[in-house]
Amino acid sequence: SKEAEEMVRNEFPDPTIFYCFNFSHGYLHLVTGSLLEKDEEDLLARFTRVFEQTYARFLDLKKAEAQARESQIEAALERVRSRTMGMQQSDELEEVIQLVFDQFVQLNINLDHSGFILDYKTNEDMHIWLADRNKFKSEIFLPYFDCAHWNSFINAKKNGEHFFSNLLRHEEKNKFYNDLFNLLPDPPKDLLNIYLGKPALAISTVLLDNVGLYIENFDGIPYSEAENEILMRFGKVFQQTYTRFLDLQRAEEQAREAQIEAALERVRSKAMAMRTSEDISEATTVLFQEVEKLNIETIRCGIVIVHENKIMDAWTTSIDNNDRMIKIAGQIDMTIHPLLLEVFEGWKNQNPPGEYKLEGKDGKAYYKALSKETKYSLPDSRIVEQTHYCTWFNFKEGSFFTFTKEQLPEIARVIFERFAKVFGLTYQRYRELIESEKRAKEARKQASLDRVRGEIASMRSTQDLERITPIIWDELTNLGVPFFRCGVFIIDDIKNNIQLHLSDPHGNSLGLMNLDFSTNSITKNVVKSWRKGEVYKEYWTKQDFIDWTQGLQNLGKIETTTKYQGGDTAPESLHLNFVPFSQGMLYVGNLEPLNDDNIGLVRNLAESFSIAYARYEDFNKLERAKANIEKALKDLKDAQKQLVQSEKMASLGELTAGIAHEIQNPLNFVNNFSEVSSEMIAEIKEELQKGEMEEVEALLRDISENLEKINHHGKRADSIVKGMLEHSRTSSGEKTPTDLNALCDEYLRLSYHGLRAKDKSFNADIKTNFDPELPKIKVISQDIGRVLLNLMNNAFYACSKKGVTKQSNANGSAATVVQEFKPQVYVGTAKIDDFIEVVVEDNGEGISNNIIEKIFQPFFTTKPTGQGTGLGLSLSYDIIKAHGGEIEVSSEEGKGTTFKVKLPIEEN
Repeated sequence: SKEAEEMVRNEFPDPTIFYCFNFSHGYLHLVTGSLLEKDEEDLLARFTRVFEQTYARFLDLKKAEAQARESQIEAALERVRSRTMGMQQSDELEEVIQLVFDQFVQLNINLDHSGFILDYKTNEDMHIWLADRNKFKSEIFLPYFDCAHWNSFINAKKNGEHFFSNLLRHEEKNKFYNDLFNLLPDPPKDLLNIYLGKPALAISTVLLDNVGLYIENFDGIPYSEAENEILMRFGKVFQQTYTRFLDLQRAEEQAREAQIEAALERVRSKAMAMRTSEDISEATTVLFQEVEKLNIETIRCGIVIVHENKIMDAWTTSIDNNDRMIKIAGQIDMTIHPLLLEVFEGWKNQNPPGEYKLEGKDGKAYYKALSKETKYSLPDSRIVEQTHYCTWFNFKEGSFFTFTKEQLPEIARVIFERFAKVFGLTYQRYRELIESEKRAKEARKQASLDRVRGEIASMRSTQDLERITPIIWDELTNLGVPFFRCGVFIIDDIKNNIQLHLSDPHGNSLGLMNLDFSTNSITKNVVKSWRKGEVYKEYWTKQDFIDWTQGLQNLGKIETTTKYQGGDTAPESLHLNFVPFSQGMLYVGNLEPLNDDNIGLVRNLAESFSIAYARYEDFNKLERAKANIEKALKDLKDAQKQLVQSEKMASLGELTAGIAHEIQNPLNFVNNFSEVSSEMIAEIKEELQKGEMEEVEALLRDISENLEKINHHGKRADSIVKGMLEHSRTSSGEKTPTDLNALCDEYLRLSYHGLRAKDKSFNADIKTNFDPELPKIKVISQDIGRVLLNLMNNAFYACSKKGVTKQSNANGSAATVVQEFKPQVYVGTAKIDDFIEVVVEDNGEGISNNIIEKIFQPFFTTKPTGQGTGLGLSLSYDIIKAHGGEIEVSSEEGKGTTFKVKLPIEEN
């Protein structure tokens, strides 16, 4: 530029020389008026090399400082992330905000405030959380007002910008804070004065999804690009914080709703569990307790049922000065105070919830009128004198009300409206109970009779008879029959005996007593009335009771009079009532005479007892018959065991005969070849003496052949014995999930290559069709593999024999003729209903109809002598049956055979 040129000319008026000494990142320059000498240039070159090292060190330090700064920033971000994920309640957000402020301070960012703007996209106003160095945290809701900073925010929001910054000079700053503090409900004046005295305000703000983060300082120093970059990174982390905050807020709302619903459900349950009309007071108490659990402050609450004549039935619950629950119920004239008249009008017109303010003389007048109207305990005098509020919520039959020190907040009103609906249900239940109480006596009677029948019918032994008296005691109580003592007299007309089951005055059984008919006048009169089917009544004085007790003690029926009397003294008088039933008399003793209704209830109880006791007697007869039957059954089982043992021995004999027959052939061969070999050895000795070596060699060859045959038939016998051991062995393996496709494929190849090893000329066409969707089933894979290998060996064997026939030559020797035939073996799997089916099919010789039913019998075989034990298919059959499956065979002679193995899926 011209200015630069002029500056240079002024500083360097004479001609100058400009030297540059380059290094990797720049150059060292020198301006001089004369040329440098050679040694001077060398000296400057050396300086250049030294400075290159200096600059390299500078770059290393700069990089290390950047890394340290990044680590410091990342650590600060991680502390915010960790605290965010550790939040358990939404109100912990303010702690996270303070933590963010502290991290900015630790990062040496100049700031006086840090704040968060929440849900800024939803509304034009601002929901701000503020934190500063003094741990001051404040939540502020501010509407929009015209100012430079707020306008920048609105413009950034409209333009979708993610960052903006402002610098408010002294006057702009003071106007901003004056306008802001005028919007606060209770602004701290001293704080405003501090803000107004600051020189300027520099603000940087990052805007993300529904949340913004800003930092500001009163020095008026704008934030650098690096500091704004850190602010943006913190903004992204706080986006996660705010998401966590919203999740917690939703969870708390759900928990609160669940808490409210649980409270409603408990009130609902209490209403549905009411058994008498008086229980509505208990339901009101439950309501009061649930309101307290929801942290809604209330002095008292309750329910009123309003009538058209301006009379209300009221139930209320409160806490007295000693934290004791006070429950009050009564009927109140609603004209005694304007509050109650407003409640009446609100109910009559089914208006929305109403509110009445009690204060001063009006409040005192209300409680004074209320105390005269009913037995109402006045609340704490401080409550009476202080201003408080009554709020009520109408339902069809009345209103739910609550008294509070302050006006109910909206959220509490919503909850109480829901309680009012529940109490509508409560009152419906209440009215149902009023009606049902008219029928309750009959229902209780029937239930009592049913219980007696059930309890007595469940008795199974003479020890159970001790329960008779407590049962009668309980049911007389349930029926509402007044009594002092009770019992049952079981009369045996054949043995002239009475079994007495009596109670003491506390309902305890006095045990079983037996008395003769002629024991005393009571026993005689009771039996006489029983035979006539009449109720017998008698009155005892105190002395009569003592005489009766003394008589029982003299007879040894009771140990002490105190236990029988239930105390040290006898009752002053006693009215005895004996009600007949089929087996005896039901006894009820009372201090007063029983009326006809009560006698009728006792008669019904006696009839039910009679039916149940008859069942008890029938059961005893049945038990005796059962004992006789069980003895006969035991004798029958003993005889059956003897028959089974005989059958086992017969079966064992048949099996032994089969083994002996099957093993006899190889043993005969072994014995015969052994004897022949012994004779040949004797001949060898003779020929050796003669010197006939050729004959000796021939005999030795014959002996060698004999030994091979002995070995062959020994192995044949060994295979028979091993087969029998396999057949009789019980597998101890565990069932494991098995892929039958893989098992079939493995044993198919094993079987085919095994046969090829014996006969290399044998070839077969193998076809498979394995179901790819086949589920694994639990089997003993070793045992199922043995079955598959046996079936596949049989299939290959049948194919190999079909293509070979025997023919005689002209000289009478046998010749082998091979027919044109292509052996084929097919193996397939499929899921059919609840079974897995494995099919092994061949195109061999087939099995004739006259022997196909025998192939699963032990020792039965179609193979030539010496080539089969006859145990393979028998063993396979047992293994499949042990797995709960089935094995089937079908064959057509000359065309082939098919075996099908079915294994169940259900038990797996």
